[in-house]
Amino acid sequence: MKWKWGLIIFTGILLVTGTLLAFNVEVRGAAKLALTGSPVVTLSSAEDSTTVMAKMDEGTGLQDVLSHVEENGWVFKEQLGSTFLFSKGDESLVIMLKMWTNQYIVAEMTEG
Repeated sequence: MKWKWGLIIFTGILLVTGTLLAFNVEVRGAAKLALTGSPVVTLSSAEDSTTVMAKMDEGTGLQDVLSHVEENGWVFKEQLGSTFLFSKGDESLVIMLKMWTNQYIVAEMTEG
């Protein structure tokens, strides 16, 4: 009888944890990176803002994000800590980087 309760509790914990993680955009991004093999995946996109994620393999994730931006015609201007400034003509792009766990980097890009 005790093993049945243990199994029920264990299953409940797995279901709750899985459900909570399924609604986390970063968890879905990490899964996309693992399944697609792409160096950069888009987490969300709005009119003037985009959030992308990359795997941080000894710094290559940062280079993947910056290369992804430069491929779209943006020119690097300045770095202020974890914030990068790019320009393209009269437009500007601000990229704010943050670590998500110790294996992934999330870049919030805002055009202005």
